[in-house]
Amino acid sequence: MKRMNIVVAGNSFAGFTAAIELKRLVGYDHEVIVIGKSPYFVFVPSLIWYPFGLRKEDDIMFDVRGPMSRMDIKFIEAEIVRFDPFEKQVWLHEEYLPYDYLVIATGFKPDFESVPGSGPGKFSHCISDLDCAREARRAWSEYVKKGGPMVIGNAPNAANYAAGYEFLFNVRYQLAKESNLKDSTVNFVTSEPYLGHLGIGGGMRFRETAEKLLENYSIPFDVDTAITEVLPEKVVLENGKVIESKFTMIVPGVVGSDAVRNSQSVGNERGFIETNDEYRHHEFPEIYAAGIAVQIENPDDAEPGCSLPRTSYPTEMMARTAAWNIFADIFGKEKMSLPFSDINAYEAIDAENQGTMLIGAHMLSPRGFDVIIPGPQAHWAKIAHERYFMLSRSMGII
Repeated sequence: MKRMNIVVAGNSFAGFTAAIELKRLVGYDHEVIVIGKSPYFVFVPSLIWYPFGLRKEDDIMFDVRGPMSRMDIKFIEAEIVRFDPFEKQVWLHEEYLPYDYLVIATGFKPDFESVPGSGPGKFSHCISDLDCAREARRAWSEYVKKGGPMVIGNAPNAANYAAGYEFLFNVRYQLAKESNLKDSTVNFVTSEPYLGHLGIGGGMRFRETAEKLLENYSIPFDVDTAITEVLPEKVVLENGKVIESKFTMIVPGVVGSDAVRNSQSVGNERGFIETNDEYRHHEFPEIYAAGIAVQIENPDDAEPGCSLPRTSYPTEMMARTAAWNIFADIFGKEKMSLPFSDINAYEAIDAENQGTMLIGAHMLSPRGFDVIIPGPQAHWAKIAHERYFMLSRSMGII
């Protein structure tokens, strides 16, 4: 059998999972190569705590080269410029890597351009990656010296609406702790059609819980509207409302990575990859994709501008499915099909010392079974998951 050259583009949730699973399946007879801009895996769900000084960087990141080296996975630290699906090449500026199979797990690029004045170096902050979170941490340390009104928001097509809620509730907890900030007000803005939609069409009764929490905490909110501009101390909404803000955090909308958008015929107009339920590219059978890089169609009842969450657990399930199907291609095994709507829904929404766990039999309705569990156990469940995840993945266990 020919020795296959399998390239995995990206080393976050989707890329790391796909690479480890592929090597476990194909063994040492086939090459698995991972390309990443940085050798460090960052546990993005914990960035909700980082700006408040509740996590150090060493707590939420590890070097992937250790576990990959032990499994004979080659890691290349480089920026991917584009993919050539016709010649089966991954271009790294002036050189390229050939592949027999390719897994695109390049994630997303924050779409700051759609909201003028937002993003690093401007008038709002985000927690989409560690660089953004570092800037948010510096801004928060300045904010607590003076206080004042603030805005926390979810932009249209956000990668993970739950992160906006988690940051909001953690902000509220921090304000309550600081005696000089007790009179500071926090406003919540989201493009969801109603609180608790989360991009998955609601369900699990989170709408009622979210409305009750914001009412109990006296947090004013605006739903079904977009942030159209961020000014130095103001946030302008699509509905015409202008909110004063001394500290603004927006979970941004997302587009596909530059590597995909620079590649002919690989992605759609927004830079996401259209696949079948095997996570195989519609036009190029050697290409698979996983995670946020994949285009997932919204359910019929979803509002325009509400993207489906494709982070953490669903990302890993897509990556495992793609890895199995490459293995099945090579060894003549039966393929696996996993529609996104059939992936289980698990979410622990943290509120510092409290929280809410959402569990559903399917990501999208009808779920057949779903349950919401509020209380401090959600907070501790999120911490336990963080520590288990970091320990297991740093050892190469998925």
